[in-house]
Amino acid sequence: MKNLKRILTLLMSAVMLLTLLAGCGGETAEDASSSEPSESAVVSDESSSAPEEEKAVSKIAILLPGYITDQSWNQGAYEGLLELEGQGYEIAYTEDVQAADMESTFRTYCEDGYDFVIGHGVQYGDACVRVAADYPDVNFFITGNPPEGENLPGNIAFYDYKEFEGAYVCGYLAALMSESGVIGYIGGGDNTTQCSDKNAYVQGAKAANADIEVKTVITGTFNDSSVGKETAIAMIEQGVDVILQTCDETGLGAFEACNEKGVYCIGYTSDQSGLVDEGLCLTSLLVSIPTMITSQIDIIAAGEFGGLEQPGLAEGVIGIAPYSTEVPAEIQQQVETVKQSLIDGTLTLTPDYSNN
Repeated sequence: MKNLKRILTLLMSAVMLLTLLAGCGGETAEDASSSEPSESAVVSDESSSAPEEEKAVSKIAILLPGYITDQSWNQGAYEGLLELEGQGYEIAYTEDVQAADMESTFRTYCEDGYDFVIGHGVQYGDACVRVAADYPDVNFFITGNPPEGENLPGNIAFYDYKEFEGAYVCGYLAALMSESGVIGYIGGGDNTTQCSDKNAYVQGAKAANADIEVKTVITGTFNDSSVGKETAIAMIEQGVDVILQTCDETGLGAFEACNEKGVYCIGYTSDQSGLVDEGLCLTSLLVSIPTMITSQIDIIAAGEFGGLEQPGLAEGVIGIAPYSTEVPAEIQQQVETVKQSLIDGTLTLTPDYSNN
């Protein structure tokens, strides 16, 4: 009897032990499928043995002449930067980088390990050339033409896009749409891009109407909407009835004035028709800034980075936004004919960088 009790006791102990082990270490199929790995989860041998593809660059920074809220030049660059962040790159930017701080800002980013540094505007060229030679392993990119007479390091790429082609088309349109015979141009800075835009706008207007009068102002700032508004109002009081602005946040003020006075305007960088009452924005001079920036990554990876590119309307980097409903079909056709002549090369322009 004692032996029977001993056997029963041993059997009961074994059952209890098995039950305990199942409760502590077991998991149902439903539980297993719903559980999430912790941050310290070990990856499988198959995934850990495959090395991650090394990127040509990993940290990207940009120097901006204005603010990312300008709905124009700087915002476009910021959006391009965000595209790269979405691809896994570390990004940084500095707004409103003026002449006194250009070189030091470039150097700070280089010292912080950024291997692709962008100066967003022709005005950054000189400072970039001074810095680039000291950081041969960093790729530098300037959205503008190179400085004249410089020995350019091979780690800088310049994107001298033909923005003036778009300005010429806008001038042609403005002259055809003007009823007063007086149109205006408002620029932001005294640099080659702005000057060539201004002069091409005048040239295009004169091609459409030899008697057109064109009033032009380079405000000296891209970041002051009140200056843009004051400048536009002064022009409107002088009979101007179409204004092209290429001055970022300053241009927002010009648009505000046009909207208040019911005067036609032409936008810059992006389609800015939504900034004024319907119909007032005749079109916009488009610049595909995100494409400019993101395309350089593939060029770096291919080992073909550096030198000078000069894309324009033909390459799709420069464009013209859809026309306002205020632009008659026959004028749209005339303007499209001029644009196409620039695309196919039957009309060629020489940029005029003079400020007079």
